[in-house]
Amino acid sequence: MATVSPTGQVQLRGDWRAHNRHPLIQVIFTDNHTRDAKQLSRWLRNVLVALQARYQFKQFNVVAHSLGNSAVLQYLLQNSDNSKLPQLARYVAIAGNFDGIPGQHRHQHPNRILPSGRPTWETPAYQAALTHQGQLRLQHTRILNLYGNLADGSDSDGKILNASSRSLGYLVRDRVGSYHEHVFYGIYAQHSRLRRNPQVAEITDTFLWQSQN
Repeated sequence: MATVSPTGQVQLRGDWRAHNRHPLIQVIFTDNHTRDAKQLSRWLRNVLVALQARYQFKQFNVVAHSLGNSAVLQYLLQNSDNSKLPQLARYVAIAGNFDGIPGQHRHQHPNRILPSGRPTWETPAYQAALTHQGQLRLQHTRILNLYGNLADGSDSDGKILNASSRSLGYLVRDRVGSYHEHVFYGIYAQHSRLRRNPQVAEITDTFLWQSQN
């Protein structure tokens, strides 16, 4: 477990056993109310630096839910071209809000994905990410984007519009080793329930540990 204080200090607890091929690290931000993705990305970098100093690993995988995906994206925009840091191998994005959350942005209107993959409406943060798109170095990274659709006409998981979740594809296109999306329907497609959805767990495990595509 890696716990990050509000000032960015990282405390590591536990240890990896020598025979553990797939060690898991739970990352906990003590200040879990901030929506500052850039601050969260700095904390994520601190975690990786601390783990790298202890275990000297060169690659890592990440599974993120909701706002955690914004932190991952900001981290990649700022650090994916830094060869001194561990490189992201596989990334599972669950219920990502890459292009905003309804009710938290002025003048937001219904959003959808164009045939090009670009969303019809863009937040300032998404526009900034597009501006710095060239900084992404993900040629050896595989991404799986998972999102839920309540099938109630909202085109959302009850909190995040599907267009916001799917907008990641346009950002990373032609800059990533592989990119795939998968949508879930039903009661466990709701935003908070996705992370407890057994189908999400199964496809995530297969992608991280078994899939070679």
